[in-house]
Amino acid sequence: MQDLGTLSGDVASVSLSINDAGSVIGASLDADFNPRAFLWQNGVMTDLNTLIGLILRCNLLTGCSINSRGQITGLGLTSTGEIHTYLATPTHGAATSESTSQGISPRLLSDDARTLLQQRQHFGRFGVGHMGPQ
Repeated sequence: MQDLGTLSGDVASVSLSINDAGSVIGASLDADFNPRAFLWQNGVMTDLNTLIGLILRCNLLTGCSINSRGQITGLGLTSTGEIHTYLATPTHGAATSESTSQGISPRLLSDDARTLLQQRQHFGRFGVGHMGPQ
């Protein structure tokens, strides 16, 4: 077990998935428990929102899973309060933040997939609800 820390200004974090390369994703929480999705790799925690730039008009709340190719799935919140799922795929040579050498190219899932997810989950205050069997 290893303490990954938090994003700057936050008070807690939770990791949700790790891949074979040791990259970890999850959520970092501020004092009011508002989440920000993070990617932790090579000892550095990065806010996923800083990697997507203005491509996606969605605040990434959490990373839920990461595979061996580095693709990340998670939950995001639009400015109108709609919950969306996303698939973020690492790209090399993209416009990036200072803290990483790779950018993230997000792709929202279809409306049908989002509707199915919402039907199966009970979204709470922060867009994350009970994730187990209903």
